[in-house]
Amino acid sequence: MSDKIKVLFLDTNDGFGGVVRAHLMFLQYTDRARFDLYAAVLGHGPLLPRFRAIPDVTFWPIEVGTKSAQWCAGWRGKVANAWGVVPLLWTALRLAVLCKRAGLQVIHTSDKKRSLLLVLLLHRLTGLPYLYHIHNNYIEYAANRQALARASIIIANSAEMRRDFIEHLGPPLERIRVVYNGMDAERFRPGLPSTLRQELGAAPDDVLIGISSRLAPDKGQETFLRAAKLVAAQEPRARFVIIGDDSIFSDNADFVPLLKRLATENELAGRVHFLGFRSDMSNIYPGLDIVVNAAWREAFGLVVVEAMACGKVAIGTQSGGIPEIITHGKDGFLFGVRDEQRLAELLLDAVRQPELRQRIGLAARQTVLDRFTIQQQVHTQEQLYGVLAGLKNLKS
Repeated sequence: MSDKIKVLFLDTNDGFGGVVRAHLMFLQYTDRARFDLYAAVLGHGPLLPRFRAIPDVTFWPIEVGTKSAQWCAGWRGKVANAWGVVPLLWTALRLAVLCKRAGLQVIHTSDKKRSLLLVLLLHRLTGLPYLYHIHNNYIEYAANRQALARASIIIANSAEMRRDFIEHLGPPLERIRVVYNGMDAERFRPGLPSTLRQELGAAPDDVLIGISSRLAPDKGQETFLRAAKLVAAQEPRARFVIIGDDSIFSDNADFVPLLKRLATENELAGRVHFLGFRSDMSNIYPGLDIVVNAAWREAFGLVVVEAMACGKVAIGTQSGGIPEIITHGKDGFLFGVRDEQRLAELLLDAVRQPELRQRIGLAARQTVLDRFTIQQQVHTQEQLYGVLAGLKNLKS
């Protein structure tokens, strides 16, 4: 009989974002000699092939009542939410049977609403202990409170997220542990080849400044473009790259046209490049000189860590978990939310001083190696799985 710990990983996301990237990386690096991994993921959409590409994981395709963008608002949204209960309940019953047959011991869930509803049902049906993984600010609804109360272990991807949950729910949430997201420091490293400059037709002395995230108001691309106008007026070598699309959420349909209109109004035609969603970030980062995160609120900031791992200058807001990653002036730079003037000043300094970019880039790489590798995250979470498996065995 195998003495491996059997872990079920729940992911009900239907769009590719930071949470999914973190999940994919964690599944890839968990020790197969100690753990049998199972993953319940949506049985449709663009994410399933990405999950299936990970070796030695048993996948259980599920349906949880996700809905298309046109069914997210008004009466359509209410109808879709009500109807979505049916596949959610059926999935919970099916997973409960599969869990018992496979001898599952631990469940790992993110803070996505459908994942929490599903884990509550599974916990009631199977009694399995679960780990609740915080990736974003607290949202008030009954299932969230219940999931937090019943979770055996709660972890957060930054101390700021831990503070946010404690602020809302008080001392009982002081049990939250901080486990920073990790990344593959071999996949993202200095000196990698890149086709980006060739793709953009950049001159050898052009300085490429990028921002990468979903295109939405709270991610700060508007601040980025306003700062770009100030920089472009003084530095003809600066060019600006916006990576990402607006496909994850339905509440920002007018935002991309706004950004493109702003680029035109700011006389940045030919200086700003909208690349859309890119799956080849290990090709994109090496082609950039500076990477900006201008988010109003950022639970962690995986893009910041990836850019730093590539030895790039990262400039981020004093928001969420970003100040826990960047030490201002040592391995990157920080600026206030929506402060395009300060961002422009930092960008001009970095554009004009290649030696500064080199010094900061070296320190940034070392910070990642010291604190943010996927091996560090996996080691900590594997230990927590062992604790949860022990709880399950005590109840058995």
